[in-house]
Amino acid sequence: MKLSARQKKKTVLRTVRISEELDAILEKDAKSQRISVNALISSIMAKYAEWDRFTGRFGHISIPTTLFRAFLDLTDENALATVAERFGVELTKQMISFWFKKISIETLLQFASIACEYAKVGEIEIQKEDRDYTITIYHEYGKKWSTFLARYTDKAWRTYGKVIPQFDCTENTVTYRFQAP
Repeated sequence: MKLSARQKKKTVLRTVRISEELDAILEKDAKSQRISVNALISSIMAKYAEWDRFTGRFGHISIPTTLFRAFLDLTDENALATVAERFGVELTKQMISFWFKKISIETLLQFASIACEYAKVGEIEIQKEDRDYTITIYHEYGKKWSTFLARYTDKAWRTYGKVIPQFDCTENTVTYRFQAP
């Protein structure tokens, strides 16, 4: 179950003018991704609508993966855990309230999906069977990132989802399970 604002919604036709240089870039990138220019533009606009227009207000920055991994490697695990638990409560409330206006299991899952897709937190898979959820996040950032994600997620879900997730972490995956109330 992947949640996205692009799930089969009614579309409208919109015409825009762009420079020839921009058109050439879009054509080239669409071809390399084996998608249409229209699909590429739609994905760019979806990222703006689902992520960029919100994150700009929260001071998000983009950094190369290698730099991010270097920061993680240099960070003390206890300090990382403290930051994860703090922001699992504070930042989760701020961002989800801003994005969705309410915090619920559904909006927590939507936010996790969007953060994984656009912030490159990792690749997420959400499975739901009745009230049982299993969420797996695969990433390439190492054990410290797994620990951070588990602590952050645990604090957010306990505080706002009113559930107690059970975690299984490896070097590159975080899997958590819970039963919805």
